[in-house]
Amino acid sequence: MRKAGTLHLPLTLLLGALAAGCTSPPPKVEEKPDAGQPPTANEEPAPTRVRRLTRAEYDNTASAVLGRPVTVGQSFAAEDTVLGFSTHDKLQVSALLLDQVDTAAAALARQAVEDLSTLHTCKSGQAEQDCARDLIAAVGARAFRRPLTDEERSDLLALYTAGRDGGTFRDGVELVLQGMFSSASFLYRGELGPTGASPGAVVELTPHEVASALSYLVTAGPPDAALLSAAGSGALADGEERVRQVRRLVGTPAARKHLHRFVVEWLGLTKVGSLNKNNLVFPQFDTSLRESMQGEMDAFIDHVLANEKGSLRALLAADYTLADDRMAEFYGLTQRPGTSFSRVPLPSQRAGILTQASLLATYSTFDSGSPIRRGKFVLDRLLCIYIPPPPPDVVTVPPEPRPDSTTRERTAAHTRDPMCSGCHRQIDPIGFGLEDFDGLGGHRTRENGRTVDASGSVVLAGNTFSFTGGAQLARQLAGDDSVADCLALQVFRYGLGRDSLDGDLQSLESMRSQLRAGERTLAAAFESLVRTPAFTRRRVPSP
Repeated sequence: MRKAGTLHLPLTLLLGALAAGCTSPPPKVEEKPDAGQPPTANEEPAPTRVRRLTRAEYDNTASAVLGRPVTVGQSFAAEDTVLGFSTHDKLQVSALLLDQVDTAAAALARQAVEDLSTLHTCKSGQAEQDCARDLIAAVGARAFRRPLTDEERSDLLALYTAGRDGGTFRDGVELVLQGMFSSASFLYRGELGPTGASPGAVVELTPHEVASALSYLVTAGPPDAALLSAAGSGALADGEERVRQVRRLVGTPAARKHLHRFVVEWLGLTKVGSLNKNNLVFPQFDTSLRESMQGEMDAFIDHVLANEKGSLRALLAADYTLADDRMAEFYGLTQRPGTSFSRVPLPSQRAGILTQASLLATYSTFDSGSPIRRGKFVLDRLLCIYIPPPPPDVVTVPPEPRPDSTTRERTAAHTRDPMCSGCHRQIDPIGFGLEDFDGLGGHRTRENGRTVDASGSVVLAGNTFSFTGGAQLARQLAGDDSVADCLALQVFRYGLGRDSLDGDLQSLESMRSQLRAGERTLAAAFESLVRTPAFTRRRVPSP
């Protein structure tokens, strides 16, 4: 019997070529070429491309193929981030990841054939070869998120024949599955448009590419039967049909999990579970408090997604949180919700996720608060104002805590240097307004025996406002048009896996207008994205 794990499969060779930088795309379904249309004014489509699945997307896709939960992708090498997000289109396939994918493909195939009835059932009296062909077509369409080409059917049938030679039907199927799971058409999703388009032409993505783009945008997984049916009928060419599909999917558990991941990456909260603090400065801090911080953050985000439609106002300025006993005590609440995370009212000095301990402690140092980190967070993540890194010859180490001064006083002296002051005129006034919270996220009115000054200001083009304390800042930001505009850009980056280009201005302005005029929710932001030309239109690169 030929062992599946001992073969270096032809489709894996294609994966290796892409990993090495080969420009040849994965095999595509033959469809009628689109002659291409010139872009509208100020709208220049991004180039066609392929995008590698993230670890979560790999697991979700394999789970859909096999009909059972798969978690093997979580052991893969971790993704890097671009613009704060792991869903970017620069994800590479290193030699390590290639080995991990090859090993995972063999393991998934072995597990799958233990109960073939969950994958495919042969018709009564059907010949093995014919059954193998039907299995390849059905399972392959799930694995590649589109119908297989004739060439792919032939290649996979050859794998079946090789595995069946000297073995059993199950051995042949195992080799086919290993080939599918190690294929570039599984690991990558194409945004290439129909075959045959001329270099330089502007093309619409194929219906199955649109279905995949929409599904991975909302659920981090492959299209379900309803979405594939819409692709087959051509309905996804209509922007409002794409919106209807988003609305259908956004309430699913998979979508809420994916939107949760978006919020965490958007706000830069991926490392809350590994926070560490100086116990001499913050004696309250221990692993139990850190776990409660993480639990509060996760429960609150989930609640806002499930019950507030992902409302921007609720996320940033809710007058409640979901706390357990430890967080309730930390916040000075009289209500004790027990060990579960339950909804409790917040004191007036707190509002939304901006004043949660998880976020405030993240944007602090080991032993102190940090107006610089907090101010930069608001500018970068909530207002989409880019602050360049300091010059290489500038000392960036924050001033050490001293018993005779406040954090604000030390920071102001540190950033008064003319080489620093240009940027810090924007950063510091925001961070100073969050000085009513220490480096662990505890509320305070005094520091080192001195009264805390938590007055601050946000300076925007045509919109400058002052505030005192984190709660007032949170409530002001929650209704600010600039934050809604930034949310549109962050969803664009997360969903399309790249930064915006000059040619995307029309699409971005459309997204912003829809958010300003309608519901300012995460769901609405994703709906606005799938309406845009940037979501479905690409340009074929010229030689």
